[in-house]
Amino acid sequence: MPNTPEQHAPKLQHFFFSLLGQGSKEILGQQERRDNVLTIAPIGFVVAVLFALFNTLLAPYPLLGAIEAASALLLLLPAIRLARRGQRLRWAENLLMLCGLLVFGALVVIGGVGGTGLFWAYSFPFMAFFIKGQRKGWLWSSLFLLEVGVLLLALRGTALAYPYDPVQIPHYLSSLLFVSVIAACFNLLRSRFQEKLHEGVLANTATAQHYLDQLQFLALHDPVTKLPNRTRILPVLQEEIGQAQARQGGLLVIAMRLSRLPEISNIIGNDATNELMQAITATLQQLLGDGGKLGRIAREEMLLIFPMRKPQFDLDNTTRMVGSYNLDFEIRGFPVHIDYTAGIATYPHHGSSAEVLLHKAEQSMLQALQHGAPATMYDASQDEAFVRYHYRFGRLRDAMAQNQLTQHFQPLINIRTGKLVAAEALARWFDPEEGFISPLEFIPIAESSGLIKPLTRWTIREALRQCARWQGDFPGVAVSVNLSVRSLFDPELLPMLRQLLQETGINPALVRLEVTESLMLAAPEKGLAILRDIVALGIRLAIDDYGTGFSSLGYLKLLPVQELKIDQRFIRHLVEDRGDMAIVESTIDLAHHLGLSVVAEGIEDQETMQQLWLLGCDIGQGYYYSKPMPIDDYLSWCDHYQRRQAADPQLLDSEPDNTPLL
Repeated sequence: MPNTPEQHAPKLQHFFFSLLGQGSKEILGQQERRDNVLTIAPIGFVVAVLFALFNTLLAPYPLLGAIEAASALLLLLPAIRLARRGQRLRWAENLLMLCGLLVFGALVVIGGVGGTGLFWAYSFPFMAFFIKGQRKGWLWSSLFLLEVGVLLLALRGTALAYPYDPVQIPHYLSSLLFVSVIAACFNLLRSRFQEKLHEGVLANTATAQHYLDQLQFLALHDPVTKLPNRTRILPVLQEEIGQAQARQGGLLVIAMRLSRLPEISNIIGNDATNELMQAITATLQQLLGDGGKLGRIAREEMLLIFPMRKPQFDLDNTTRMVGSYNLDFEIRGFPVHIDYTAGIATYPHHGSSAEVLLHKAEQSMLQALQHGAPATMYDASQDEAFVRYHYRFGRLRDAMAQNQLTQHFQPLINIRTGKLVAAEALARWFDPEEGFISPLEFIPIAESSGLIKPLTRWTIREALRQCARWQGDFPGVAVSVNLSVRSLFDPELLPMLRQLLQETGINPALVRLEVTESLMLAAPEKGLAILRDIVALGIRLAIDDYGTGFSSLGYLKLLPVQELKIDQRFIRHLVEDRGDMAIVESTIDLAHHLGLSVVAEGIEDQETMQQLWLLGCDIGQGYYYSKPMPIDDYLSWCDHYQRRQAADPQLLDSEPDNTPLL
């Protein structure tokens, strides 16, 4: 349905008032106004100077040339200087407009070459609206129209007479007014376009600012819990230290690692895990109270800052308290229990800077993880242990890369026949700087890092290579290698064993792998399956350090092993300790009833060897026979031992004599 005149009236009225500059917005800033002046004024200066020269030298209009030159020098140059300085822009604009009044007024009155000045004057309204805006543009345009009318009427009949018929003056003034309306309409359209553009810029700027604020927030906060992250929590902690120092109080700084969070996330999903983290945050914030600060410094790690009124702490009670928090939740119908490990550092005892306290709290947390404790307080010795561990780790990695590790071999002897049956391969590390480093120190480092896999591969390959080497002189003598639980569950173990057996060409029956009974703690069913696969290769298995770990007769019956190795702590005091005697005797009887051979390690004297003979032990190992030796010494020992056995083929089936085997 077409709009009626009554509907058009408000729009026309709004357009009319807008055309006159009513309600117009001042959207141009100082920089835009300065740019406008510096756009128009230099161009006007060049044009005015050129026309001044032309009208003075070439055309018979010296007065017009003088007005143009004077306006350029006295009005445009000062306007340019003021605009460049960015000072008194209104003065610069007014100087520019005054110059227009003078020059264009003179062009209208004098006319110029061929009367073209009349047409140049039409550009003044456009300049007025461009420089002064919609409302003030009308003021300057009206002033120019008045000026032109007065001059044309006042100067008729004089020496500066208007070159055209005076009857044309009203027509010219009306045409100038019409051009002013056109200029006002054009400027209105331009202004509205600029307003829309300005609004768009503001909207985009607001959106960009919103995103920037979000990015800045996320740079300093955890997106799920909205807690300060590691970057933000350090300044917060430093502020808390300053406040504690001012009130002569203390601070508890607790680094808390949440256990099993990835596993729980796989069960309940990411959204539910976010709800869980928010619930944990609320619980910890409640435990801290209003004065405490909380941060999430890693996916599974929180930092708690608790102000204390006094700088003295009951360290034991504090540790017990921190280790007793209850983190039980129900998320979307799932009951969830969160275990955690906490490390504690205190101000002022453990440091006075945020970085130091956070570092020591995390150090303490790592120590708690290593020892399986719910919470530990920082101890200076932890730093030494941590540095030593990482130093050893680096040195061990370099030692493996530079082939600094060697293998020593310790013989295993059949106690009844005196026959050499095998040798245990033991890794040894002699560091050029520190000398001999005990396997008790570097093996745990390898097991707790990614070095255990290459170390295991090197150990087995070297042991099989040496065993294949001595088969020519000592056929049937097997080699025994310790295998850590972590290596046992390595999915690459079986392919590696097959490859090494093929590379060395050794009979699998000459290879014995020793595993600890603790493997049944990790994954019993999986452990049994892996052991059966190893036996299927033809390799023999032995349980090492029997009696010191998880002893289950049910699992022992199921394990596909051929040997049981009694730990040396039961062997060393076998003769004088009746308890050790009873344990060893019952272990030997149990193993024999299960069809297993028994190896006793740690035999250091003849009395112990004789007692084991009486108890029916099968194989002995220890310093009584020989210490672990480098391969060349071991081969020499084997040669000497077998020559002695050949010269004195004494069997020990009835009763051992008192003659040492060495």
